[in-house]
Amino acid sequence: MVLSGLVRSMQTETGIMIGAEETACLRESMAGIDVIGMVESSDDLGAIALLGAFGRCLGDAFISLMLVDSGVEFEDLSDGEKACLRERQAGVDWDGFTGDPEASFEAFLELSFGMFECLPELGFDGVSSVEAPAGVDDDHANSSADATATRVGEATGGSLEYDGDVDFFVFDAVEGDFYELSVAPGTLEDPTVALYGVEGWQLNYDDDSGGSWAPLLYWSADGTGPRYVEVGGYGTGSYTLTIAVSDLEDDHADSSEGATAIEVGEAVQGTLHYDDDVDYFVFDAVWGERYELNVEPGTLEDPTLALYDADVWQLDYDDDSGDGLAPLLFWFADGSGPLYVVVGGYGIGSYTLTVARG
Repeated sequence: MVLSGLVRSMQTETGIMIGAEETACLRESMAGIDVIGMVESSDDLGAIALLGAFGRCLGDAFISLMLVDSGVEFEDLSDGEKACLRERQAGVDWDGFTGDPEASFEAFLELSFGMFECLPELGFDGVSSVEAPAGVDDDHANSSADATATRVGEATGGSLEYDGDVDFFVFDAVEGDFYELSVAPGTLEDPTVALYGVEGWQLNYDDDSGGSWAPLLYWSADGTGPRYVEVGGYGTGSYTLTIAVSDLEDDHADSSEGATAIEVGEAVQGTLHYDDDVDYFVFDAVWGERYELNVEPGTLEDPTLALYDADVWQLDYDDDSGDGLAPLLFWFADGSGPLYVVVGGYGIGSYTLTVARG
């Protein structure tokens, strides 16, 4: 009764629906938690255990709950943003939220900060919240409306003149091209780079993937038209931005729109070419069938595996349930139609994905 009331209250107040599978997981996870006693007590352990149950069981609904006060809807995020948030959530030891309150709080705090790394411009409206001090000549605008036009293949210099300064650029993307965005530090020792669509939604973000504090990101254009680049950083100083069509061939798309079609029973090889690379696949599921999905590591030592429905809602996720560091998951199809499989991992390298009837 307590659990049912709690779930009903959450759904009423937030509008976020919690399904039967998630509710069943909560019921099992909360079997040893005295919820009424927790409410009446000032002890943090019960609340921490409850938080652990929510994080472990609710999946995307938990992320949606964390985003409630931001005004951002989870379903409106890009595939890259969703994948980043899910990876952050999957990296938390939710089972450990019944032990040390301080350690659990630090883990949750890290997850909260992780949200801003995945969505560094939460509530982004194309305008920096920091204005240039009086008398400071800002070389590039702090808003997408006045972004500096830059050409693909050209290097553009810039400088962050004051704390909180950001510089906006715009370039014309071509659908199907694979872009590499890099920022070479000058006197600005630790720059960052973010990529936005024409409506202001973040498409990608990076801090240090280029080595030596330099940001580097790759992006496959899913449409033709202007895209905005924001250079930020920790401190002030000069930098050089380069946007180029990459000679790196990404074997499988980074989004559901370009997912590689695979047949059930077929083994498919792939490679994660760069940090934060993910590969999307799609197969046709048949209602009532049980599927086994596994990824065999190659030079990619620690792959991950996620399953999504046709609306790109996460159905399941696994990291190390197979042999060694290999992911393995099973799924009973509750409907017929396309399902998306996303292979990620820690590092770069090759792998083999197999989707089979199990």
